[in-house]
Amino acid sequence: MKKQIKGLAVTVYRYTTDCTNGGITAKVDRIILVGEGIPEVFEVKENAIYLKLVRRDLWGKEYLHAEPVGQTKKDIGDMAGGNFIYSSDSRFRKINAYPIPVHDRSETQAEYDTLSM
Repeated sequence: MKKQIKGLAVTVYRYTTDCTNGGITAKVDRIILVGEGIPEVFEVKENAIYLKLVRRDLWGKEYLHAEPVGQTKKDIGDMAGGNFIYSSDSRFRKINAYPIPVHDRSETQAEYDTLSM
């Protein structure tokens, strides 16, 4: 039997212009965040896209972002698309006190070459 994936429900905060290039946070208002240290409260529906928390060290400090799991990616991705996640649930603030950026933007090589000039 497949283990059910669980996480914390979070709200998507986005600008009115979609800079995700069709990323998941342009399409949903709430999504499940999973990962190490995330309370396993809500189940991810079968075949649903969800976010995983990524912790990195940048310039000697911890940097958090979330990446989609199950979203089709183009040649180049995951990069920040301008949207953030947050929750008023007190368990979220134990993870991070501020909204977390979502890296759900991906581009084809041609898009990247055109937009990077």
